[in-house]
Amino acid sequence: MADNKYDIAGQDASFDARRYLRMVGERKGLFVSIALLVMFAAVVISYVLPRKYEARSIVFIEQNVISDLVKGIAVTPSMDTKIKAIKVTMLSRNMLSQVIKALDLDVSLRNNVSLDELIKSLRGRIAIGLDEKRGVFDIRFADSNPVLARDVVNTLTRVYIEESVSTKRKESFEATRFLADQIEVFKKRIDEARKDIEDYNIASGKVLASNEYVVRNQIEKAQEQIKEIQIQINALEASRKVLLSNSPSRARLREQEQVRNQMLARYTENHPRVKQLESAIAETRRQIREEGSDELSIIYSSPEYQNVKVHIQALETQKKNLEEDIAQNKAILDQIPRAQAQLQELKRKEQNEVIIYEKLVSRYGQSEVSKEMELQDKAVSFRVLDPAVVPTIPSSPNRPLIMLAGIAIGLGAAFGVVFLLDIFDPSIKNVDDLREFGIPVLAVIPKLKNVEEERKASRRGLRVYLIGALGLLIVLMFLGMEFMGVGLVDKVIEKGMAAVHQWRI
Repeated sequence: MADNKYDIAGQDASFDARRYLRMVGERKGLFVSIALLVMFAAVVISYVLPRKYEARSIVFIEQNVISDLVKGIAVTPSMDTKIKAIKVTMLSRNMLSQVIKALDLDVSLRNNVSLDELIKSLRGRIAIGLDEKRGVFDIRFADSNPVLARDVVNTLTRVYIEESVSTKRKESFEATRFLADQIEVFKKRIDEARKDIEDYNIASGKVLASNEYVVRNQIEKAQEQIKEIQIQINALEASRKVLLSNSPSRARLREQEQVRNQMLARYTENHPRVKQLESAIAETRRQIREEGSDELSIIYSSPEYQNVKVHIQALETQKKNLEEDIAQNKAILDQIPRAQAQLQELKRKEQNEVIIYEKLVSRYGQSEVSKEMELQDKAVSFRVLDPAVVPTIPSSPNRPLIMLAGIAIGLGAAFGVVFLLDIFDPSIKNVDDLREFGIPVLAVIPKLKNVEEERKASRRGLRVYLIGALGLLIVLMFLGMEFMGVGLVDKVIEKGMAAVHQWRI
């Protein structure tokens, strides 16, 4: 069963192939006409399209060995930075304007609009390829004039290299000048910060020179001394009171009061002796009130009292001085943290200025080395590996490809037209077409052959095939000439155009 299916499938495929061949055979004139028309149109188009020549230049970005030697000392542009900036810089308006002026392409321009259009045209036709791994880039430009294509590429390469070197040198000079200015500014700021520290040391020298632990010990010692002095003062005050109480009237009053206290222990207050003693005490008190000042003046002028008084005053003065010292030390103790914090803040400010100043000085040295490297092209340099030359072979149009495409499209278009005509043809072509309509087929009458007509048809078909083969051979001949680089057709076209031009003149 599988073999039968295979046979049937093979028969169907063979039948379909014969059917398609029969369709082409029935309309071979149309098939050959369409195919040859498309093929010749492709050949004509390949020669009519204007030829463009592409010039190419390869530039190598060379990292000098000096860049590695001065790494960390001088600032050199990295390879990646150079490569990434190439495409943007080369296609900039400024760069293309310089190329246009250098090649005198702006001579025939009428206004700025024409200049903008020319810049846009150049930008669209310039192709820049970057190879970051190898550190190279290539510049390509296509134009119908091969000399112009070469000049545009070489001029653009030269202008870019000159502009790049000039820009880097200018940046190096500006960076060096900027660093020099900043060094002067920060040097002044350091001097000001140091003067502030010196002035603050002078103003707060006593506080800053004090030790918190020592000051606390001084305060404690002064407080102990005050306690001892107060004890001495209290003792001297007691002595002074004793001296004041030893006047005759006061001594007699003390004796009378003692006797009265003894008598009251034995007698009542109404006892005649007690009353008599009370009268005597009252008299003594009167005398003290009236004559006590005289007695006190005598005591005040006595050497004993004066000695006690002098000692008390000296101790009071010493106590007052100690209290003032304690208050002053406490004030210093309160000021020490703030003074030290303020001094540290001033020193920190000075240190920050010094750090920035030292960095600027270091960068200034690097900038000097970098400037010298840029002036002598010792950092990253451009080396043109392959300068653009006048191209002799056009880059476009790709005539072999157009011709091959014309052959393929011609055959496909011819077969497509024949196939579509066969699909839309309403005539009955075989028995299967009748069966699709449900019409019973009783018999098939074979077509009677006319030998003479078949001979004429055969001759017509042979002529068609010969014409098709000849046309295909002509197309293949043009294709072969293009593959071999034979410029015979181009020479004929150029001579023809020259003759036409001469005839017009």
